[in-house]
Amino acid sequence: MSAVDLLIQQVEPRLKLLPTGRRQLRRGVRSVLERIDDIGALLPPALDLSPAGYSSDRRVGLLFASPQTLCDSLRASQPLQDYLSSPRSSEQMQLMLVMQRHEDTRLGSQLLPDGSVRHDVPQQVLSFSRHRIIAATAARKELVDDCRQQAYQALCASLAANLSDAEAQRRMLDVERKALQLQLGNRTNVLNAEALNLHGSMNHEQMAVRLAEVEQQLQNLQVVASLEGKLGLLRKVVEAPEQVVQASLQTAWVDRMGVVLNPDEGGQQLDYADVALGYLQKRQRVIFAASLSRQDLREWLARWPAIA
Repeated sequence: MSAVDLLIQQVEPRLKLLPTGRRQLRRGVRSVLERIDDIGALLPPALDLSPAGYSSDRRVGLLFASPQTLCDSLRASQPLQDYLSSPRSSEQMQLMLVMQRHEDTRLGSQLLPDGSVRHDVPQQVLSFSRHRIIAATAARKELVDDCRQQAYQALCASLAANLSDAEAQRRMLDVERKALQLQLGNRTNVLNAEALNLHGSMNHEQMAVRLAEVEQQLQNLQVVASLEGKLGLLRKVVEAPEQVVQASLQTAWVDRMGVVLNPDEGGQQLDYADVALGYLQKRQRVIFAASLSRQDLREWLARWPAIA
């Protein structure tokens, strides 16, 4: 399936009914794919996910709260299991690891130059959750290619969700508009929002204000009311790839507890590819490459069995 067809299938299959639908999307899709190509070049050096690497590669200990967490992520990865079951799989594997990044502020302690300790100091803490291994290959080049494909598929899914949300919002607003018009026409609150699950009973002035707001929102969403409008919106979106694909290489210096430091304060340098995909609501993830051997995996599974 071509990239254009995949986008149409994910977002709105009926766009195939429009004679020029595919042609109108081609240029934008090419621009998106060119921008996605840059993501693979952002991947930092591979993490060592072996049991020994958990101790020697300090980045791994920062990303996973415990060896059990790492082992559970390996065990739960269907792409990894699929790769291992292939007769063409290799002993040494390259993995693509995706997770969510969190930055929180908490109060901690700080050691001052004179040796005293200052308490209740605001600290930025970097942490990671929802670890997923979404690809396994024999070589890094194959992993980068897989990374690009996964990014495009994720973008298509995100755009589909954005459009679906816009359609649902338009339908709800249309129902609300009709209810408000009916109430204003009767100049009564008998058909109040309690029966319609809207806003609770409102007086005439409040309903008039709300109706004006609803009509403005509907005007903004009118573009998703027709196939032609959806095609025009989708074309506009993909022809601005810098708005829907945002990727950068980020660097943080953190201590073993994840507290963000200045580079001159020491700590571990942590490089990661930060990727945000989507239109109205972006899906933001952190991406790492990693290496692991079959023997490493067997050792993990033997040392850290699944928790019932």
